[in-house]
Amino acid sequence: MQRRSLVAAATAMPALLPLMALPSRGRAQTLAAEQQWFIFLETGRPVPEDKAAVAAMQAGHLENFKRLFADGKLFAAGPMRDPARVKRGIVVVQAPNRQVLMSYFHPDEYVREGYMTVNAQPAKVHQALNHTGIDPNGIEEHRIVLFSRAEEKDREAVPVFLQRALDEGVIGAWYSLEDGPVGEVVFMRGTDETSLRKTMAEYPGLSDQRVTMKIWAQWLGKGVLK
Repeated sequence: MQRRSLVAAATAMPALLPLMALPSRGRAQTLAAEQQWFIFLETGRPVPEDKAAVAAMQAGHLENFKRLFADGKLFAAGPMRDPARVKRGIVVVQAPNRQVLMSYFHPDEYVREGYMTVNAQPAKVHQALNHTGIDPNGIEEHRIVLFSRAEEKDREAVPVFLQRALDEGVIGAWYSLEDGPVGEVVFMRGTDETSLRKTMAEYPGLSDQRVTMKIWAQWLGKGVLK
């Protein structure tokens, strides 16, 4: 029940996001100076056995994302396939501090009651996931790539390498996380990993296991990853 409920909640998430209204120009400019945060929604305690209660939580979970998107606070969200079933999905929001960020999830019973937990890190956005002109008619499967934090001797080489991958079109979005075990998060459009794996084989520190790389399925609304 736990796995089915969490997956159902996550997979429904991106289908609603493309339908949400975009913030006004003035609102977007006001928020532009605020910090962007990259969030992993992670598995918490087991959800109730009551199917009706879970369905109500799911509806509230999605409505909260819809409200945040309409308010110009949320830019992207979507479920992922973590083989360990720890990380359930990603969310990108803008907030002045962690306290305000956590207040965004107060209406979300999944988070409020501990069925999902919020693992949020301040992020440097090199190339953002798209949040304008989204196709409202469905979702697409892509790839998310998580790199562990680089050692000191590799920290200058990593952004040079990923910028080249971005310029060459191998990846379509890229976020650097300020703290925690994950240092870099990139997204590749589509599901053919051939070019991605060939390019990333040269990632600084990967060949001698100074860093680790995880490639998982990621679902996003159509047009979120160009």
